[in-house]
Parts: sequence; C-alpha cells; structure tokens
Amino acid sequence: MTENKLTETIIGFNKANKKNIKVIRSNDKTFLPDDDGVVTMNISGGSTSGGGNIPDNPSAGVDYYAGSLANGEITERYLLYSGPSDPTTVTKATLLRDVGSKMNMVGDGLTFFIHLKKTSFDKGTKGDSTDIQLNYDPANIVKDGYFTTTSPYPIYIKAGDFGVGKQVTVPINGIGENLSGKNVKVPKLLLTFNDDKTIEIETIIGYDNDGDSAGATGANYDVVVDTIATFSVQPAVAQIPETVNFFTGSANGEISLSGALDFLENSLDGIEITFDEYFTNSIGSTRIPALNALSTRSVRIPKEKLINGFRFDLTGYFNPIGTKLTYTVKTNTGLWQDGANYFDYLSTPADAYIEISKASINIPIKLGVSNTISGSPINYNSSWIPTISKITPYKN
Repeated sequence: MTENKLTETIIGFNKANKKNIKVIRSNDKTFLPDDDGVVTMNISGGSTSGGGNIPDNPSAGVDYYAGSLANGEITERYLLYSGPSDPTTVTKATLLRDVGSKMNMVGDGLTFFIHLKKTSFDKGTKGDSTDIQLNYDPANIVKDGYFTTTSPYPIYIKAGDFGVGKQVTVPINGIGENLSGKNVKVPKLLLTFNDDKTIEIETIIGYDNDGDSAGATGANYDVVVDTIATFSVQPAVAQIPETVNFFTGSANGEISLSGALDFLENSLDGIEITFDEYFTNSIGSTRIPALNALSTRSVRIPKEKLINGFRFDLTGYFNPIGTKLTYTVKTNTGLWQDGANYFDYLSTPADAYIEISKASINIPIKLGVSNTISGSPINYNSSWIPTISKITPYKN
C-alpha cells in the first residue's frame, strides 16, 4: 500500500467530478482522496521490492504488473539474454550488459519472456513434447492452444527483489489448458542472481492430469526462458497510427525510423516491414523478384520483441533451399531482359535477421545463391540484396 498526496506529478491526469472533488484515474480505476487530500492506491510502483498489487492485475510472487506495453508504459528495454534456457538443468545465463553488482544498473528491473514445454501423458505413457505460449488473462478464461495464466505477463521483477545469491520464485498461476482440473500443480520459474552477475534459471515442473494412480492422463509443463531484458516505467505515450510511415524508400543496413521513440514505445502492436518488389545485385545489373527468395514481402515484429539489441530471426521467411531464382539482366538501354538461362538456386542466407536499435533497425541480410540445387553459396557479396521499401506501425 502506498499513500501519496494528490498531485498531478504522480498520475497522468486529474479532473473534477460533479461535486468539484478531484479524482484520479489509474488503470481504468477511479480513486477518491480522503478528507486530508490523501489517496490510497495499490500500485505496482509503490515499493522498492516485493511486487505490489493493482486490483485488476494481482501480483504472483515477485512478478508484478508494471504497466501496459501496448500503451507505451514500458521503456528502456535493453537485451540481456536470448535463450532458450534448458528446463532439464540449471541454465546459467551470462548477461550482455553490466547490470551492476547489486542489480542497480537496470532501470526499474528485469522483464522475462517465457513459454512452456508441454509433455503429454496418456495413461502414464509419455507422449510428445510441444511448445505452448502463455495467454495472460486476469479473468482466467481458457483460450484454445494457449496456457492461460493470471500471473502478470510479460514477467516484471523489480531490481530490488534481486539480492545476490537470493532465489526468487515466479509461479505461473491460472487455469492453464484446463485439461482435467483434478490433479493440478502450477509450474514455477526460479531465478538466482549471482555475484559474477549471471542469473541461474531453473524450473519446477507443473502438471494437470486426471490423477489416475494406475497411469495418469494429462500433461507436464516446464518453464523455458526465451528473453531477459531491462525495463523502466513511464506514463503512457501517444501511439502512431498505421497510416503513418516510419520509413519509405529503398534501403538495407541501418534504417532510421522517423517519428519513432527511442525504444519504439509508440509503435502500436509492433512494426510491419515491407520488402521491395525486386532485389538487385550490388551494381544494379541484375535483379530477382523478392518472392523468388521470400515466402512473403511483409514481416511483422510484435511489440514485445522490440527490445534494443534483439535480433528477429528471418530464416523462416525464406523459401526452401534449392528454390530456383530466375533473374533478369539490365540492358544498355536500361530495360530488364529475361533469359532462359538466367537462373541460380537459393542457398543458405547470411545474417538473416533484423536487429532492433534505438529508433532504428538494422537489416544486414545477404542472400545465399548457388549454381546447383544443393551446392554451397557463391560469394554473398555478389548476390542480390534484400531491401526494404516501407516500415509502419501495425494494429492487431
């Protein structure tokens, strides 16, 4: 519980009600001051440790609701670790930035993105293991294909909760997949900050099964950490509409995003990147249709992944290795000429990722091409260059 004088500095705005009594709003809730002008709120930022509750977003252990990523309330996210962690052992995560000897160089704290490894059982017989994503819903309503949790997600943990050598626990509460509801244990994430500035990641297996002692049917769940980043909290920011372009032109490499905030907090639900219709070689003498190499010209990067230093993998957007790349040649008159023998084959691309930077992205992709279906790539520098024509925010 935190008591604060009713001032405009602690809340985004205030206003007068019909009785001319000032009220404040936070997370769509209205709070009235007492006779002394003091308002009492359960807010996430009200202490230096131990989480803190917001009525509609209760904490789970040290995991608390820090704010809305969609509204831009989460900022200063710098990548610290890219997983995945190994749930079968203790993963020692070496962090990419100096977090301070007492976790005192991370802003407000650390945020974790996770998924669950689900292992099915049928009458005691172990089945397949699959990945399942989380569905954060404080109302705890089952969503098909997801593990519904009431624990705030993404996970946010205050810097002050990480003592050196102290293990903290994040339970993944909620109805999950609601497989049986008979014999249930929530999975848990265990984290320990070490004096060498690493973080140890462990999981406690959760399960949901029918409890049959002769051989249970249901599933086990392990926690897998995909990403760790720093974070800080700020007031909500105005979002840029989908009709506004962050970039138009034709470029690769480092591309500045005009109108974007440093940590892309104003990008609605993420950014949509559109590749050019054609990719040309470095001297502009030949070109191929982009869809010869790519399965789609548009790629969406969700806001949760717009973390400074994060590399968004593009390998899954390329057509299969060995795809025929039919190209055209630029003539002396500037026209593009087709030819029956103008072709190569797609090979393994190099640097197939998009890296998130401060109000910019970096696209270093180089196409791999070969003169045989299964051959090794020819010199990447002589192949066609994937270029971007447009970058915009998008709304789901």
